[in-house]
Amino acid sequence: MKAFHENRLYHSIIPFTAFIAHNFNFLAHWHNDLEFIYVCEGTIRIGINSESRILGKGDIAICSSGDIHYYDSKDNESSILIVIFNPQLIGVPGGWPKNIRLTSPFFSNSESESREHQGMFVEKMTDLMLNLLRESEDQSEHYEMFITGMVFELCGTILRYANSEPADLKKDKRRMITMKIMQEVLEYLEMNYSRAITLEDVARQANMSIFHFSRFFKSITGMSFISYLNNIRINKAEEMILNTNRSMIDIALDCGFTNVRTFNRVFRQLRQCTPSDLR
Repeated sequence: MKAFHENRLYHSIIPFTAFIAHNFNFLAHWHNDLEFIYVCEGTIRIGINSESRILGKGDIAICSSGDIHYYDSKDNESSILIVIFNPQLIGVPGGWPKNIRLTSPFFSNSESESREHQGMFVEKMTDLMLNLLRESEDQSEHYEMFITGMVFELCGTILRYANSEPADLKKDKRRMITMKIMQEVLEYLEMNYSRAITLEDVARQANMSIFHFSRFFKSITGMSFISYLNNIRINKAEEMILNTNRSMIDIALDCGFTNVRTFNRVFRQLRQCTPSDLR
């Protein structure tokens, strides 16, 4: 898993995928692809840029191109439908939406404000996303054309019914600078996780004070700096344990841990088992 910039590969004729995920967890990351989420059952916390929310059954989240987002299923059970596609499928390879910004990336039937209007929007989005999943799974004759048509309708529905505002160049510039800083920080952690990295190092990288950076980092990723770094390291270690015959001490050191004891403790904390249990 790339924890920072995901370059998605599609195993189909068109740049599109749809799938059901259970108790999904994924570190903060971003991509040019569009990612739409529908909660089928249970609850899950989803963060998009600096906003996070616990979503329940029937709720929807929309990740526009470049949005930094994460999934957190800790202490929650959930089943979610995820629809992902490259915006080139609708003729805007540079990113979508163009010239507008969604007021919020989260949509719920239960919200009191404009409930009827919101309910119609969520219902239409739900039907389209479920139909996209069926077409993707069945792959009946000419399914690619049906999927492409429904993707256009999905995006058109958002543009017509979702609350949005015209793009503000000044506000967008500030947002882009903020997201660029975080993207560079996440990329730095991904590339240097095997080294001894301190909070001070990364705050300096972002040109922020430690206090400001700590709050900024958690608001975007949903976790503390050390938790995020440990997640990257344990993800890498798990890959090595499952795919190589290297010793635990070598894996621990290569993943940035100073000793096996700390490695075992963090691994158990995040995976509820020991590294050796995987072999």
